[in-house]
Amino acid sequence: MARRESAGTGSERRLQWQRIVAAAAIGAGLAALGYWNSGRTLAAARKLNYSCNFSPKQMSDWTFPHAEDWVSKTEDGMTYLHMLRPRDPGVPRRPLQFARLTNVNVGSFDLSVKTRREGRSMIIVFNYVDTLHFYYTHVSRDRGTVQPVHNGIFLVDGAPRRRIAGLEAQPALPDTSWHTIRVVRNAETGLIQVYSDVQKGPLFSVVDHHFTCGQIGLGSFDETGDFTDFHLHSNDAGCTPKVPAARALLQWPQFQP
Repeated sequence: MARRESAGTGSERRLQWQRIVAAAAIGAGLAALGYWNSGRTLAAARKLNYSCNFSPKQMSDWTFPHAEDWVSKTEDGMTYLHMLRPRDPGVPRRPLQFARLTNVNVGSFDLSVKTRREGRSMIIVFNYVDTLHFYYTHVSRDRGTVQPVHNGIFLVDGAPRRRIAGLEAQPALPDTSWHTIRVVRNAETGLIQVYSDVQKGPLFSVVDHHFTCGQIGLGSFDETGDFTDFHLHSNDAGCTPKVPAARALLQWPQFQP
């Protein structure tokens, strides 16, 4: 009887050891990308902090639609991500030229990045589910009242992108200097806020529940520019992206430049 009890204990210990080894392997993978979970179990992997200046080594953290279009550059001691060329938007009309942080899905998050435009605008993609389902903020030299598809928050939901916020906002990137853009998302309440260093409060703000989990991306609709000093914090990482069931969409004019 004692032997059977001992054997059962040994089996449990082996199973526990296997779980520890598996958790350590997951942790090593996250650590390689600069993630840590600050005391939470690795199985949950809910808390994420990631920073990137796009050094050559960090470029492997990102997935690029066309690898030959993106390079790591250094200027005055600062390393940054440079877009060499634009690509045509997709049909239905939406941006496709953006790098995505590989294998990282977040629901609620707080993101900041410095960006510098070469043309008129840049974009930050978030809650990316797939190529037809995501949000992006378009940061531009133009007001939305001047260019209806510039400077705001946009939704791609299996159709041409459409504005959901920011029509009256001042330009987020008024010049070709570096500017800090911050995106704050609360997936539970639906709140999205976009900040620019051009003003104190949110530049764009909206409540929307279409997508509550997905990847982060950086790029441009159809131009080029640069990114550096990227920081992403989330207590809602490791979620599973889902395309929502069919629902009534917000009514907004469809603009096709």
